[in-house]
Amino acid sequence: MLKRTMILLGLTITVGALLLVVGCGGHNSTMPVGSGNQTVAGPTRGDQQDQPPSSPQLQIGTTIWGYHYIGVRSVDPEGDRLQYRVVLEGPVTIVFDQTQGQGNWFTTPWGTQPVSNFASGQWGFIKFNRPPSGSYVIKAQAFDGQQWGPNRQLPLKF
Repeated sequence: MLKRTMILLGLTITVGALLLVVGCGGHNSTMPVGSGNQTVAGPTRGDQQDQPPSSPQLQIGTTIWGYHYIGVRSVDPEGDRLQYRVVLEGPVTIVFDQTQGQGNWFTTPWGTQPVSNFASGQWGFIKFNRPPSGSYVIKAQAFDGQQWGPNRQLPLKF
């Protein structure tokens, strides 16, 4: 009896794993191969005007190593890769402009491998040491290689 239960449990797990990997029923979004009259439509710009990236979302925090960080995330309507600019204005002004090579930008706040740009919708993080105490305004923008998106501002105190 125990042997039969173990076999049944093993088959159930195997079938479940296969269904998870292969899927079962529902809409199949893949196109059959070999049909000569089918076309695959991809994103085309044609005569469309390039649109700027969205106003960025901001994320602010501190790592366990004591670095402060600002995260920026924006979406480009055409899916272009993005670069970010963050300006801290207050008792001192600090600029982190990725298009000018200012600052090391990362894909995570604890990252150690700098990146030169980000996919549309991907978070970009800049780490920095604590600036002098005071009131600051964070200004952030995204650049899609052709246009700057709207400026996003957020007050902050250190």
